Amino acid sequence: MRVTILGVCFVCLVATGCGGGRPDGPLFGRHEEEWHPPVQMLLKYVGSDGRLTRTQMEAGLRRDFEAADKNHSGVLEPDEMRAVNQQRWDEDKSAISPLQDWNGDGVIDFNEFAAAARALFNELDPDHAGVLSAKELRAARGLGPETAPKDGQPGQGGDRRGGPSGGPPGGGG
Repeated sequence: MRVTILGVCFVCLVATGCGGGRPDGPLFGRHEEEWHPPVQMLLKYVGSDGRLTRTQMEAGLRRDFEAADKNHSGVLEPDEMRAVNQQRWDEDKSAISPLQDWNGDGVIDFNEFAAAARALFNELDPDHAGVLSAKELRAARGLGPETAPKDGQPGQGGDRRGGPSGGPPGGGG
């Protein structure tokens, strides 16, 4: 699956909070809380080896989607979508990627739920190896070697939401 430049730009704008144009937002240089890069949305799926595979990400996204689908309908209804978006906002305003009903059918299916995380993974995995190393994840976070995990070690270094695969539900893509 190819990622369009428009899609990647949208994910980056939404994830960094640049789309709102609020005077207290990143465009104006003031932040109410610590800013986190868009890769934050992927870190909760990182394995104990410090790497993230596409398979790990997809499994984590599926768990998060199923947890958010409170009525087990296979889609997220508007109230479920609002709850996920609110949870994402509450967890980290600077790395939020709100759910969007891209096909306009009034619900969020799994592909819509996973779209932002998949697009970001694809952007960070230009060789399409299906694996993001700890080094690639560090680079995406903008961290130096002294604050980030080494390859083969689990995510750490001040990451509020990151951690081993199977983190708390609701922060997927």
